[in-house]
Amino acid sequence: MRLTRRSRYYLRRFSNLVDLMLVTLLIMVSIYTFYDHFFQLPTPVPPPAVIHPQVEKPLFHEQFKILLLGLDGREGLNDRSDTIILASIDTKLKKIQLLSIPRDTRVPLRGKLNKVNAAYAYGGVDLSRETISDFLGVSIDRHIIIKFPGLIKLVDLAGGLTLTVPYRMYNLPEGIDLYPGYQHLDGKDVLAYTRFRNEKYGDLERAKRQQEVIQLLVKKILKENSVPEMLEFVQAANREIETDLSLREMVALARLTPSFLENGVVSKILPGKSAIIDRLWFYEADLTNLTEVLTIDSPEACI
Repeated sequence: MRLTRRSRYYLRRFSNLVDLMLVTLLIMVSIYTFYDHFFQLPTPVPPPAVIHPQVEKPLFHEQFKILLLGLDGREGLNDRSDTIILASIDTKLKKIQLLSIPRDTRVPLRGKLNKVNAAYAYGGVDLSRETISDFLGVSIDRHIIIKFPGLIKLVDLAGGLTLTVPYRMYNLPEGIDLYPGYQHLDGKDVLAYTRFRNEKYGDLERAKRQQEVIQLLVKKILKENSVPEMLEFVQAANREIETDLSLREMVALARLTPSFLENGVVSKILPGKSAIIDRLWFYEADLTNLTEVLTIDSPEACI
């Protein structure tokens, strides 16, 4: 599938932000795995005899969807969802797909056509979920919201990370300015390290850096920090991330994380093209092959 210039712009922008959201999701479930391991409640003693044993219902449907919203987070501005990603998780195949929805996508919103990112400003996560669910014709089970400065704070709270920057990373508009070498990075620079895209090496090399940061951060938190420090970190994570996932659901996701990484993450962008309507830029989504786009194993619209 050929992409227009505007679509390629969205692809580059959202491929960076997909990294941020995925890193956040994986770090979050890893943190809660620690919490469950050290602070789980005692298992209740079963009664002596069970006349009618009940089969426990699965925690998730075989396929379920999580809406990931990234907010700009700048003070003095009404929050609009700068990043909108629909994560589809198949617990049977143990695969995850991230479908990026350009923030300028034109959708029905309160009886009018508007940009999809306006839904959060008008009605918060509830209106965002309703708008995207109706537009794509899917059921959204859960949501995760983070403001971009949140990941920076979490890394800083962990004391930063020491790693090797392989080459010069510079992108002034994105605030990325790193020199090669083994060095200690604070949260801002770690975020830059995970987001930088080198045209020569592409997304595969960046994905490796993303996984490296996940492993380094989780390892440092779990092995180097004391229990009181870990509790402080968990509390900080709770402040930076808003979600309706329960603790039990997060732990279940954490157990699936190794399989997600092993099987690979499918990243797609909603097909479409740019258009100027009433002197405003919009992204006109092409929903012709929507079923294929929403299918995890389908190559349609893959990034």
